Amino acid sequence: MLFPCVLFCASASVQAQGTKQRCLDTPIDSTNPSLPVYQECHVERKAKLRLSSQRPQFTLPSGGAGPTCYRASFEFVVDTSGQPELETARRVSSTDERFADAVAATLGGLRFEPARLDKAPVRQVARYESRLGVRVVVKSATPTTGGQPGARSAPLTPRPPSC
Repeated sequence: MLFPCVLFCASASVQAQGTKQRCLDTPIDSTNPSLPVYQECHVERKAKLRLSSQRPQFTLPSGGAGPTCYRASFEFVVDTSGQPELETARRVSSTDERFADAVAATLGGLRFEPARLDKAPVRQVARYESRLGVRVVVKSATPTTGGQPGARSAPLTPRPPSC
């Protein structure tokens, strides 16, 4: 008897927007003009993710249809206390709108070490990306031993998909 299994591989990463060659002043309209918004290339220490309290609540499409790799990227301002300013959040890219909506719902639970300039915390534009890889594996209910009497079969440990 064969049993289908679904393995999930979830990851998230944060990176500040901008490169050393190109440094925009303020790509996101700020809701607090009295505090400037900086790019990674402007700060001495960039904003760094330290806590993600929730995982996206995402249900795979039924019937195995859909992609095997899901990804959604958002850009937003991290304030001086290390919290995302949700009103500045915008979707940069995504592979599936439903997955992007699920990731967007978790942005408020993110916490960062705030960016620093001249040893003081400052607001910075950051990019957050969440990924989910799905791999369907079919396992036999009885382990096979390759036809050798008394041989043990090692449990199947499939590699997670690379997204």
